[in-house]
Amino acid sequence: MITRNIVGGIATTIIGAVYLYLALHIRVSALADGFGPRGMPVIYGWLVTGLGLLLLVHSAIEVARLSPEARAVLSEKEWAGQGRKILQAAGLFAIAIAFLFAVNILGYPLTLALLIAAVAVYMGARPDLLLLVIAAGGAAMMWFIFVGLLDVRMPQGIFSSLGF
Repeated sequence: MITRNIVGGIATTIIGAVYLYLALHIRVSALADGFGPRGMPVIYGWLVTGLGLLLLVHSAIEVARLSPEARAVLSEKEWAGQGRKILQAAGLFAIAIAFLFAVNILGYPLTLALLIAAVAVYMGARPDLLLLVIAAGGAAMMWFIFVGLLDVRMPQGIFSSLGF
């Protein structure tokens, strides 16, 4: 029997392995320090792959320990109602894709505010003044952290003429 945790373990292991493969192919510059630019990505890749394998093995052992009656009950309940959750996740994924397409046109702060508001409304929040304040504040905070403190260049979009 394949449980959601087994599927999650398989997916996490595959994602971690692909991430690790790509991280191992990051070119190391002669100017890099001992840790290098691929140090953290390789560590993350190993961690995600290892945690995925751990979840997979743990879940498989749990299913194997169940009695046939308990497996039958679990089999009936395990995937019930998951279709709606998968569609909800697909909707969030669509919002994320829309963000990627819009960020270069509208710029990072405006697109991020729209993303925060869109996700909140999609998940059931009422579109009101408080949501507008939260979305604008969240976008301003992220802009300050990445651009102001960390000096990371973000897409400016329509704000490029304003000097942001």
